[in-house]
Amino acid sequence: MADKPLMFATAFIVENEDKYFMFNDDGELMIVTLAPAGMKELGRAKILEPTGVARGRKVVWSHPAFSNGKMLVRNDHELVCVDLRKKTN
Repeated sequence: MADKPLMFATAFIVENEDKYFMFNDDGELMIVTLAPAGMKELGRAKILEPTGVARGRKVVWSHPAFSNGKMLVRNDHELVCVDLRKKTN
């Protein structure tokens, strides 16, 4: 399906200080900055495989939950917890 243009896409966006966490329907978490000049992607990681189906493509429909520096998100088969806090040495 990579050769077909997407009809739609969704992302859940949560502000965190001067950055934003964006979790998209492809199961990716992005950390970005947003400004009038545009979006700058600081990092991206695949968190979950899409398992739901919408308009002919697989998607993750569940929104993430945030608590104590962590993000919890699920698909139809698993629940994943991601630590979003900065690592200290």
